Amino acid sequence: MFVDAKTLDHNSFIRSTICIVGSGPAGVTLATELLNAGISVSIVESGGLDKDASDLGQPAKTSVFPDHRGIWTNRQFGGNGNLWHVNAGLGPNHLRLLPMTAADFEARPEIPDSGWPLSLADMTPFYNRAQIWFGMDQRSYTPADWESTETSALALEGTGVRTGMFHFAYKNMILETYRAAIGASKDVTVYYNATATKLDMDENGKRITTVRTVTAPGHAVTFEADLFVLAQGGLATPQLLLASTDRQQNGIGNGHDLVGRYFMDHPLLFGGTFTPASRDMINRMAIYDLRRIDGLSAMGHLQLTDEVIRAEQCLNMSGILFPRRSMGPRREAGFQASQRLRAAMQKRGKFSIGDLFTAAKGVDGIGRQFYDRLFAPISHLGIGGWSTRDKPSEEFDHFEVLHQVEQVPRRDNRIVLGKELDALGNRRIEIHCTWNEAEMDMIRRTQQIMAREIRKSGVGEFAVQDPVEVKTSSTTHFIGATRMHDDPTKGVVDSQCRVHGVDNLMISGSSVFPTGGYANPTLSIVAMSIRVADQIKRDLQSPAVKAARAGETLVTA
Repeated sequence: MFVDAKTLDHNSFIRSTICIVGSGPAGVTLATELLNAGISVSIVESGGLDKDASDLGQPAKTSVFPDHRGIWTNRQFGGNGNLWHVNAGLGPNHLRLLPMTAADFEARPEIPDSGWPLSLADMTPFYNRAQIWFGMDQRSYTPADWESTETSALALEGTGVRTGMFHFAYKNMILETYRAAIGASKDVTVYYNATATKLDMDENGKRITTVRTVTAPGHAVTFEADLFVLAQGGLATPQLLLASTDRQQNGIGNGHDLVGRYFMDHPLLFGGTFTPASRDMINRMAIYDLRRIDGLSAMGHLQLTDEVIRAEQCLNMSGILFPRRSMGPRREAGFQASQRLRAAMQKRGKFSIGDLFTAAKGVDGIGRQFYDRLFAPISHLGIGGWSTRDKPSEEFDHFEVLHQVEQVPRRDNRIVLGKELDALGNRRIEIHCTWNEAEMDMIRRTQQIMAREIRKSGVGEFAVQDPVEVKTSSTTHFIGATRMHDDPTKGVVDSQCRVHGVDNLMISGSSVFPTGGYANPTLSIVAMSIRVADQIKRDLQSPAVKAARAGETLVTA
């Protein structure tokens, strides 16, 4: 059921067996996996059921985060699931799903502090269950299940590049289907409009006793439980740990100064252009279009093989293809200059006088692109459909390549508590995240490897854009700030997602990922949360926990 915490008396005290903080994808997954476990579960949500309290979740203005176009969080039931807007043929209401690869889980010498205490084999059963959780069938993330007589993947066999498939799930599985299931449950209660401000610990600093929440200035509600799970997301989770300093002066789980460090995201880069070996090939490349296939939505993209990532010691990145038509050097230069000017204005940064003149000279190219995007959209990250035209090769002659790129985990990229306060008096976070030249060199080298392998295949030519042009350094995939490692000096949580040194605190979500690959993290978040829920159910069956709960029930009665 759902309870507006603002309607509870000031200093109300809520007791349950498990308290989950956050009702985004991780929290909703945990709740639905525990629906029939016969235990009481409280979910604490900062926002409302249908109203975003995003002001409470935004970073301080003093954050250092270059080349971004805004950092969005959504505080309401469903979390950032409310922001998913891919039009997968049924309106802008889908999200992109993709598992990480085997190499993403491995320690790689070129990336310091890389490596999970889990493998892809460990996660595969949970990826399969996550797919079912989203209401999808068990089609693979390779093209074999999606090809037809009309379309097939590029012939890349024998190279270090392959075709991967994005799946697209309906966001209303969370916002409607699972919301209804939770609403009908007698065991799970969502307390909304309750912002977690601090975790309290026992005298020994070994167990969490309560989570304090504020519903409005001067109005508090406290939650007590046997087990607490932080499922707020990649920003709010480290914020809560760092703010909880009563027993551990640097914040809970932060004895080795790791909470908030190793922050990562997925930058988006303009990669260059891919020109097929023959223009007619475009007519058979529908598998790379975002479209409906047999009642499902999917989209192909290029990816490096694990073998080449290991051998070449490079980053993992995607190559997403969007068809374009050539406009000539002058008009193309004008349009690209206009895009750089637009980005500078969005970020309120300095713009180039040279770009201003180039844009003026190519103003007809800007007009052509504006017309195409307004009246004849030809696909971008959120929309497809170009392959439904009678003969696409008559309109398009090349593809723009967009990269979603793995970011290197660096200790000095971090989240800290700032001095700026939000509307409830909580300290906002500051994000200190920059790129260095070594990372840019790795990106350039990875692009060249992809270009080399495509050339080797004979399917066409990938002309890499130089210098690297950043579309945005944030896709709101907040990763790594409470990283996983079985050594407490190297991680905040262990391989079971338990916070080191705290008996009854777990974290579920992308903040525990030691590395992030390039894959959108939601499928991995749901898979990880299913795994955490399984561990919780095993714990609840242990003799010690059963005895403690039986004793508690006897006393209560």
